[in-house]
Amino acid sequence: MRILLVSEMIPWLPSHDGFRVSPANLVRNLSQHHEVHLIALAHGGEGKEQSEWAREYCRSFSIFPVSHGMPARIRAITGAADPSLARCVGDAVAGLRPDVLHLEGGGLAPLLRSASRGVPAILSVHDSKALRFEEFAGFTAAPQKRIRLKLLSMLARRHERRWFRYADRVVVTSPFDAEALSGAISKDRIVSIPYGIDLEYYAHRPAPEAGRIVFTGNMSWPPNEDAAERFARDLMPGIRSRIPAASFWIVGADPSARVQDLAKIPGVHVTGTVADIRPWIWSAAVYASPLRFGLGVKNKILEAMASGAPIVATSRSLSGTPLIDGQDAMVADDDGKFTEAVVRLLSNPKLCESLSREARRKAEAEYSWDSIATEYESLYREAQSGHQA
Repeated sequence: MRILLVSEMIPWLPSHDGFRVSPANLVRNLSQHHEVHLIALAHGGEGKEQSEWAREYCRSFSIFPVSHGMPARIRAITGAADPSLARCVGDAVAGLRPDVLHLEGGGLAPLLRSASRGVPAILSVHDSKALRFEEFAGFTAAPQKRIRLKLLSMLARRHERRWFRYADRVVVTSPFDAEALSGAISKDRIVSIPYGIDLEYYAHRPAPEAGRIVFTGNMSWPPNEDAAERFARDLMPGIRSRIPAASFWIVGADPSARVQDLAKIPGVHVTGTVADIRPWIWSAAVYASPLRFGLGVKNKILEAMASGAPIVATSRSLSGTPLIDGQDAMVADDDGKFTEAVVRLLSNPKLCESLSREARRKAEAEYSWDSIATEYESLYREAQSGHQA
């Protein structure tokens, strides 16, 4: 099968950004059995090695530099396609004559009409931006910021309704997001395929650090900011009153001033950007994910599962990754239950071992990139059949 994949971001590994992780692993896995051609958008700041990572897996690889001037801002508001990008993709479609066009990122949806040229098209959007902005607004105290987020939600909803209908199939990472998009396009064209995880990369699991609780992610992302602050300010005092040696480590890039300020709390540490996230996850006696909002499958949960870290998480943290409470993870949504679950794990090595083993087993059974790539192969063939019909 000849696949033309257009990605909103340059894919590379290792990465913790879902919009790089997903196309990178798809390119790497699909290239083993198919002819893959890649066009990736460069936003600036990518290193040479990162920019070139995908080349060895692709029959052809082109980088399209994204403009950031006023025309680009107007297109972002109106939802119009970049004419230069549309020509680039249209020429690639005409020249390559691919069996399927895969667009990775909802912002590329206008290309479905202007550049697909009748080729079966898959649009992978990961989650509903409209619902994402709506949720962010609900957890924002500043009135002006809340109004801005609600406006962005309206624009995103209009974008979804205007463009997504031109795709043969639209892919999201969780049933929650599929339901959110059902108002924009018919349900039978929405498919839920989760992210995968590199099982070998995350496999090593040395003995954890006693009492260490770890939370990872981009620490300028609003759901992560909120979760880190909630845990540090509201939960840690109660945990340390019962386990004085407990420590909470907030690990991830770009910690906001709000997150950095949490390091003043006894037992709380903020690392900032780290070269390799794995040793931090491996060191966790408990991996905590107290997210109250945020959509799609969380890479942080898959990383913890594959690493064999005992997980305590909210239901929202597990959207798209259904783990069984008490078997694969401890699931708790209110502060009291979350605190109890963390204290219980810190005091019960046997339970930690059981949760670690079952979470890793589930990752192996359901979230390997080999199996995810196979799901995409089936989707491509389904789109081809439906398109021809």
